[in-house]
Amino acid sequence: MKNPIVRIMRSLDESFGGPEYACNLLVAEIVTDPTHDMVHEWSLRVYSTRYQLLGCDVWQKPRDKKLPRKIRLRLVSDRYREEESCHLFLYGDGRPRWYASFPLTAGYEKWIQVELEAMSDHPDELFFVERLSYQSWWCRLEQGRFAPATIRDLITKLCLRNADPAPTLHWVVEGDERQASAFASGILAACLTDGTPKACCRFALNDLLSGGIGWSTLRSHLSGKKAAVVQVERIGDNDSAENLLDLLAEWLKSPEAIPFIFYGSEKNVELLLQYIPALGDQFEEERSIFHLDAPQPDALPDNDDGTDLPIPDEAGLCDLRLSKGEQSETACEALDKLEKLIGLSRVKADLRDVCLMARFTQERRAICLDPDGENRYHMIFYGNPGTGKTTVARLMGEIYHHMGLLSKGHTVETCRSELVGEFIGQTENRTKEILERARGGVLFIDEAYTLAGGRTRESNDFGKEVIHTLLPILSEPNPDMIVILAGYEDKMQLLLQSNPGLRDRFPLQFRFDDFSTEELHAIACQRLRSREFILTREADQRLAEVIGRAVACPDPNFGNSRWVHNLVEQGIVKSMARRIMSMPSHDCTDRELMSTITVDDIDRAEQRMLELSAPHRAPMMRIGFRA
Repeated sequence: MKNPIVRIMRSLDESFGGPEYACNLLVAEIVTDPTHDMVHEWSLRVYSTRYQLLGCDVWQKPRDKKLPRKIRLRLVSDRYREEESCHLFLYGDGRPRWYASFPLTAGYEKWIQVELEAMSDHPDELFFVERLSYQSWWCRLEQGRFAPATIRDLITKLCLRNADPAPTLHWVVEGDERQASAFASGILAACLTDGTPKACCRFALNDLLSGGIGWSTLRSHLSGKKAAVVQVERIGDNDSAENLLDLLAEWLKSPEAIPFIFYGSEKNVELLLQYIPALGDQFEEERSIFHLDAPQPDALPDNDDGTDLPIPDEAGLCDLRLSKGEQSETACEALDKLEKLIGLSRVKADLRDVCLMARFTQERRAICLDPDGENRYHMIFYGNPGTGKTTVARLMGEIYHHMGLLSKGHTVETCRSELVGEFIGQTENRTKEILERARGGVLFIDEAYTLAGGRTRESNDFGKEVIHTLLPILSEPNPDMIVILAGYEDKMQLLLQSNPGLRDRFPLQFRFDDFSTEELHAIACQRLRSREFILTREADQRLAEVIGRAVACPDPNFGNSRWVHNLVEQGIVKSMARRIMSMPSHDCTDRELMSTITVDDIDRAEQRMLELSAPHRAPMMRIGFRA
């Protein structure tokens, strides 16, 4: 069978009727020939340079009709992306059959012809799309700013091990310590344990060598586990450390050993292997050693406020580390980040009071006053879209972890579509699984009011099943979890009324006010500065006017900081790009030209936003004959 050809185009066509979130459109055409007539379903999936899904679409052949010469698919995305090397997978009848790599440039309305190759000629890509792309932990690779070369190396090494399973080989991750920690615990450990945090144990090597953790104690914790994550710091020079490392190296060679993932700076890992050469025999460069590049600032996906999204420690992971210095430092940064957020003055004041009350309760218990009191801090966030609810929820996990009220401090974000199943019993299982992931941190349920009602009676019942599954957790006196429900205030009140037991289980309620014109202007300027754009004085004044008009007369879908994000990314930056790229001979090395935003850019951006928010009207159909 002859390989099909795919043509790809980035389009500005806004009449394709995509979902509300879609702000970027890729149009793909599959050029077929008669030999493909037996294929009844074609589907296309395009992944970014970092192997994250950019878009997908499916075409099904109408019954009793021939295959058309060209099949057009539309791939929508909620983000604008330029990619050095996209990965395209073409499926025939649900099976990946063809593959190609191509650059996704900034050009619009220009077709790129992509020559496809048989999937069998690309075993690494086949392994990725069949075994890795659907793993729940895969999205963390982009979230953690890992370089494309690291992700490619991961796919290759996992494919090699899958094709030729060898006796237990252990892993080494060296590089930036924070990156290495995230990669070891959030990526490799999740892969080795099939996403089951309880099947993993984590400890610091120095705690073992200093006697903080006994060898027998460590062995008992490793029993029944599938992997161990080992933090490697600078090793002191003493005989007892050398003896313990020899003992560890011998155990790692034994059949009962589980895979160990050593991580740390390149220097510390190198010193470890020099100190105990026997450990070096447990690793193979081609199959088990990762050299992480420096963190990639452009790998982080955009969010409402531009803040970082660190990979959280796995909820439920057995963490034996005695030193919590690194975690405490990160948590202290969360308080500073909260204070530096633009606006949210009422929320900040309320949260300061809540934190003071939590510390006060802790200190009373320390002197045996009210020792049996409850330790519940479940919250409700009232507010319109784009007012910072998700951002604050992420920071709350870190803040409460710093105070010792949460064991992990990570945040699990979910919504109705991830909680509600399609069949009876599926909803309860999904909800319990997500609750287990959130243990030790924050469970954030956005648009929680949708659980109280749906389009049909069945969907309504399934939403209520989520609430019934949550109630036992909400009733625990010390749940080691904070559940945060978020949504519009009026609709959230209906949710609380739908079940009499809900209101009393959420003692903390916060109201997120809409941002003012000045605050939204500050958010826009902050985002532009972070992208190294410069506003002329006139453009800055016009930007403030545009935001003022939008705030004074908001459309029904106005999204506060989310609207500002779209104004900047889909309006101003796009308008600037069109202006500069339309110049007959622009100087791409002129930093002032490539970074300065003009009044015309702002005006065109406002016009674009107005066009996007205008209701779409179908053209009138003519009746009768035309002369």
